[in-house]
Amino acid sequence: MPIYEYECKSCGHCFEQIMKVGEGVPACPACGWGKTKKKVASFRTNAWSTFLDGMEKRVNPQKYK
Repeated sequence: MPIYEYECKSCGHCFEQIMKVGEGVPACPACGWGKTKKKVASFRTNAWSTFLDGMEKRVNPQKYK
C-alpha cells in the first residue's frame, strides 16, 4: 500500500497515511477536521538498503554461497 502525505486545511498539520488506492480522504490526527489535501510526495526507493546488501556480498562472499 502506498504512503500518502496530507496537509490539514484548518491547522496546517502535515502527516503521512498508509492507504489503499482510491480510499477516502483521512481526517487530521491533530485537530480531527475532515478536510485535508493530498500533497505531492517525493518518490521513495530502497536504493540505500540495496547498496548495503551489495556491499555485504562483496565483503563476505562466503556468507551468500
